[in-house]
Amino acid sequence: MRKKCYLPKSLEELKSLSDEKLQFYWEEFYMYPLRGRKAKIRPLWYAIQCELGRCKLAEKYRMRLNKYATNPEKYIQRAVKQKYSLAIGTVLTRHYKGQTYQVIVKGEKSYEWEGRTYPNLTAIANEIIGGHTSGPKFFGLIK
Repeated sequence: MRKKCYLPKSLEELKSLSDEKLQFYWEEFYMYPLRGRKAKIRPLWYAIQCELGRCKLAEKYRMRLNKYATNPEKYIQRAVKQKYSLAIGTVLTRHYKGQTYQVIVKGEKSYEWEGRTYPNLTAIANEIIGGHTSGPKFFGLIK
C-alpha cells in the first residue's frame, strides 16, 4: 500500500520540484532505480495522473512504460533513426506517369526540385502526385 502524500497537481509543479523530492516520488511509484531528472518526469507525471484520477493502468502498458523508462535514449534514437543516408549532390530520379522527376540533395534537410528548395522529400513527392505520400518511399529509398 502506497503512503499518503501530497501529489503535484500540474506538470509544471512536478518539473519545479527539487531533485530529492523528485527521487522520493520516483521511489513511491517505481521499483527500479533511474538516473537523470528528464527521464523521470514523463513516467512520473503519467503515474501521478493515474493516481489522482483513480485510474488503473493495464499491466502490459506498465511493463512497456517501465521498459522505455529504463533507457529512453535508446528508444528515442530508434524512433528517429533515418533508414537512408544521401551524399550532397546525389540526384534522385523517379519516373511517374510518363514524366521523369529529378531531385538534387543539397544538404541533410535540403532538397532541390525545379529550382525550388524543400525541407524534405515528402514535400516534393506530395507536390508531384498532388496528394499525400511518403517521400522516401516515393523515391525508392525505403520499402
